[in-house]
Amino acid sequence: MTTPGGPPRGEISREELYALVWSVSGTTLARRFDCSETYLRRVCKALDVPRPARGWWTQGEVGVAVSPPPPLPALKPGCPDRWTRGRTVRRWHRHARIRSFSPDRDMHPLVELAAHIFDGAKQSPDRTHLVTRCHDAIDVTTSAAALESALALANALFRQLETRSHPVRVAAAGAGFIRPALDNHRAPPSRLGRTRATVWAPRGPTVTFVSGVPIGLAIVEIRRDVLKRYAGDGEFQRASAKEPVYGLTWTEWQPEPSHRFKIIAYSPHFPAPWQREWSETRRKTLVRAVAAIVAELEETARTLPHAAFFLQGR
Repeated sequence: MTTPGGPPRGEISREELYALVWSVSGTTLARRFDCSETYLRRVCKALDVPRPARGWWTQGEVGVAVSPPPPLPALKPGCPDRWTRGRTVRRWHRHARIRSFSPDRDMHPLVELAAHIFDGAKQSPDRTHLVTRCHDAIDVTTSAAALESALALANALFRQLETRSHPVRVAAAGAGFIRPALDNHRAPPSRLGRTRATVWAPRGPTVTFVSGVPIGLAIVEIRRDVLKRYAGDGEFQRASAKEPVYGLTWTEWQPEPSHRFKIIAYSPHFPAPWQREWSETRRKTLVRAVAAIVAELEETARTLPHAAFFLQGR
């Protein structure tokens, strides 16, 4: 809500921000927001709100004809529709120049960006997958050894979706989407007494929009439990290995990446639970199944538990 002449308060919608930036100059509005004009431009860019060009207010003050305000564009999928003062705001598409999908390109732009992000990612504490805190990372859980296969699968899936007019986005903070905790085992761990490892989760969910219904997507390398023996210096080897181990040793079950993947589709809208998985039994078989997976999502999108919320009025 806003108060005439006073500082805007609480949450500010795109419509309110649009009205404000075209009612007073950026300097005046930034003073009312108690922020810099540069920061105000970032807020407008994050919410996709057009602003007056440089000199627009000055020209109007001296009687020079200026162009009328452009209309507020429709809200793009995954773009935040409001901003709360005092909270960090970031651009929805930080890498907008490379994020426009083109069927002529071999690599989907989100996957192209992910290749750079995960190339510098760290290992998880249990060394089973890569971890990054980058806001623009797609939802891929993979070991370093299987990164190439994971990105190839993501590329095939995203391209199939985009080709069939289902955009794929990394949702921004404040877009209203959630990502549930996902498991990277084929089945729940069966080894009793074993601590369940923490699985990396992205800053924002990867979401596709099928017939107007958002569906969360994750590509996860399946882990398996392997019996290992302590070999000294903090290292373990498979208990079945023939190399002898000297000194104090023991065996324990530990997770290990399998180089096989599963695609997980889920409801990114609270509180409607829904989840569907497709798992590999042999390596690199899911790449050939992406067309069937997308067709299944198209058939079920409008019947999902959260679909009614997004299809109201259609």
